[in-house]
Amino acid sequence: MSASTPTTSNTAPPSLAAQCVSALLDRHAVPRRKHAAIVTEVLGLSYSQGHRRLTTDATWTLEELGTLAEYYGESLSDMVSLGRSEAMLGAMLKIGSTLVPCRFARGPAVHKPRPNALVATLIDSDWYVVPATSELATQAYDIVRMVIEPSSALSRRIAVLDDHADSAATIAGYLKSAGYDPTPFTDLRSITAAAEGRSFDGYVLDWILEKDGTRNTVHDLVASIRSRDTHCPIVVLTGEVQTGVADETDIATAMARYRLKFFEKPARLPIISAALAASFAA
Repeated sequence: MSASTPTTSNTAPPSLAAQCVSALLDRHAVPRRKHAAIVTEVLGLSYSQGHRRLTTDATWTLEELGTLAEYYGESLSDMVSLGRSEAMLGAMLKIGSTLVPCRFARGPAVHKPRPNALVATLIDSDWYVVPATSELATQAYDIVRMVIEPSSALSRRIAVLDDHADSAATIAGYLKSAGYDPTPFTDLRSITAAAEGRSFDGYVLDWILEKDGTRNTVHDLVASIRSRDTHCPIVVLTGEVQTGVADETDIATAMARYRLKFFEKPARLPIISAALAASFAA
């Protein structure tokens, strides 16, 4: 090669989609060194595939972007904003012992917030909006805009299904503290009868239920709900994807067909509550 011949790089810059994903992970305080590992885990890719998605112009699908956004309780439009249009994040407003679902646009980090000013902070991977205090142990962020709808939450009746009574009670208890009117169920027959006999505004359902040694999914229940109500939020949970008991293809098909929100167990309760709130606000 002559000295006058220009050199070119074979490495393409990250795509716009990769920039959006990196911004999403930054917003949720994921260290840069862990970005590829998170993409790999959430999307079920190899590490090299996840790394290439983030560092080159490799193609992303809308389904992949939507899955990552939903994993962190955001909408696809929130994620692709790159922070330029006040992307709204799901959170819980915490005043004393009261928790209220909300959404907020995050501003810059603040190191010495005004006493009692509302700030956003990330606690155990969940966003909370709290009054600023000198004892606040995590990084605080200014709030550009916040939306709360506690009055609408008070009238929302939520059916909660889990074959473990303590899990059903825990989820229902948290939703009650957030202002919802939850009813816990532990078997398909009882919730199916209740859903047919009364109108619930939303559902939080364990995908796989076990009774007398037999496993069943809630697919038929979801189909029945959707035949009567095409808009109510349905949140599906399972801890059996990694074990192989839950079929990822079945879940993905149901998500697309019935517009489900899906979270793996152990699901964080503020994220579930925020997902419901976001659906009702849409």
